[in-house]
Amino acid sequence: MVDCVLKRKWTVTATAERFQIDAKTVRKWRDRFLADGEPGLQDRSSRPRRSPNRTPRQLRRRVIRLRHKRRWGADHIAHETGLAASTVQNILNRAGLGRLDRGDRATDREPVRRYQRGHPGELIHVDIKKLAGIPDGGGWRTRGRGYRGEKATRRRYAGYRYIHTAIDDRTRIAYSEILDDEQAITAAGFWTRAAAWYQSIGITPQRVITDNGSCYKSGLWHRACQTTGTTVKKTRVRRPQTNGKVERFHRILLEEWAYIRPWTSESQRATGYDGFIHFYNHHRSHGSLKWAAPISIFQDNLPEEHT
Repeated sequence: MVDCVLKRKWTVTATAERFQIDAKTVRKWRDRFLADGEPGLQDRSSRPRRSPNRTPRQLRRRVIRLRHKRRWGADHIAHETGLAASTVQNILNRAGLGRLDRGDRATDREPVRRYQRGHPGELIHVDIKKLAGIPDGGGWRTRGRGYRGEKATRRRYAGYRYIHTAIDDRTRIAYSEILDDEQAITAAGFWTRAAAWYQSIGITPQRVITDNGSCYKSGLWHRACQTTGTTVKKTRVRRPQTNGKVERFHRILLEEWAYIRPWTSESQRATGYDGFIHFYNHHRSHGSLKWAAPISIFQDNLPEEHT
């Protein structure tokens, strides 16, 4: 807009008509540019230099104290302080106390309790993530909606894949497989292979924790864990946070593997998965591990072929 006026020599009226704004606005930005150059075109704060009618700090603090101490609403506090109820509510909102359940020990959420086991193998988290399969040639994410042959692809129906994952609580070392279902026999077979793999790198699974899915309640699952000498634990009902480490792993999968590129077939995605698991265990840094990779936490105890 400024270029039109200063470089192209348009009139202020013509420029205002071109940008569908008022002529005063054109003059304002032109004058700012002439006074300050490029910095003059940056947005400025609309906050006034002075706020003579702002509620004094001492009174604002009293409002917050009454909220903490008495658990009163804005109307009650307004009555006690002589302020308008809307003013009290604005003060509480800015302080993060706009809702009565903020900071109330009786109604507030449970505090987050983070934990980490003392040594590898003490606790293994296990869970399953369900993903839609990819038809040969790719689906709509690759070809776009309404691509040629989309109806035929739907009739072929790629189904679902089930990612079974075990992750060590202390080191975050993960063992994972893409399988065809989440039945008890499949979950039990997965655990047998996972426990053997952990044993091969020097980790002895002592306890395994899962949610309350049907496959983990089955006798097959309990017998498989008994065979590997592993104690079975379950999360609290409707508390997936108890198994949060493997839940977080599956979120990483979605962000850094499943949706990071447009896969054109299920086999291509599975091949990429093998590479991702190696990257996750050997090279991906974790903030919870002070930005170390999982394998490096256990590096000194690994057999040479795994280093």
